Amino acid sequence: MLQQLTSLAAGQSGLVTGEQAARIGIDRAELERLAGVGLLFELDWDVHQLTSSPFAPRFAYPYAAWLSLQPARFAAERPAADAVLSQGSAARLHGLGAVAAPTTTFLTPTTPTGRFPRAIEVNQAELPAEDVMVLGGVTVTTPHRTILDLVRSHTDHGEVRGALTDAVLRDAVDLARLYDDLVPLAEHHEFPPEGPEFAGYFLPELNPSSLSVRNQRAFTSVVLGDRVTETARALALALAAVPAGDRVSEETVRALAAEIVGRTERV
Repeated sequence: MLQQLTSLAAGQSGLVTGEQAARIGIDRAELERLAGVGLLFELDWDVHQLTSSPFAPRFAYPYAAWLSLQPARFAAERPAADAVLSQGSAARLHGLGAVAAPTTTFLTPTTPTGRFPRAIEVNQAELPAEDVMVLGGVTVTTPHRTILDLVRSHTDHGEVRGALTDAVLRDAVDLARLYDDLVPLAEHHEFPPEGPEFAGYFLPELNPSSLSVRNQRAFTSVVLGDRVTETARALALALAAVPAGDRVSEETVRALAAEIVGRTERV
């Protein structure tokens, strides 16, 4: 019986729900006995973790919450993306900022129905594959999508600021792409969309020299967008006058322009 429980938990990072245990013939009294001799302990939501499991609390708690959404089904019977950790819960898993997360929040592709375990929130949203990743065994929104969802869910801007700064510093997001996706949200969520003001609002203490090359260039484009555009035009004209110069992509030209402006202006 213990071997069956261990085999089941092994496929779930050392975790098992009470209802899953019942499916293999282990009742609550037996779970309590195993806990009493130190072989497992209850995390929350009637989800138990084997003491031999190395699964850290940072990952174990959101994974336990995911299991508790459908406690009778084994993880192997569920698509990993049937519920994706999101918003503040995702930010905490990624280690972005210090976002308050009073509930463990998931996004599901279908409209949620029924009651959910205590302190778990489930919302409906279609998530493209590019917005989903697996971190430490937990299916979670990417840092890019997480920042967007923090803004859309009216998270305090100070908390968004911390999460965004961490994401950019760690190169967990492409600042250029993220800025483009945030600008349409600016009016409704009351933050400045213009490049210099945006940077001053959300990235006030950022030292560009500590960024990756792509985000250094992106930061320059955000702060000095007009200068970068002018320089890109000049570069394009110069390239047009040399053999094969027209084969250089517009994206590459703008990246070079941002590099030049960044170095010239010591951004």
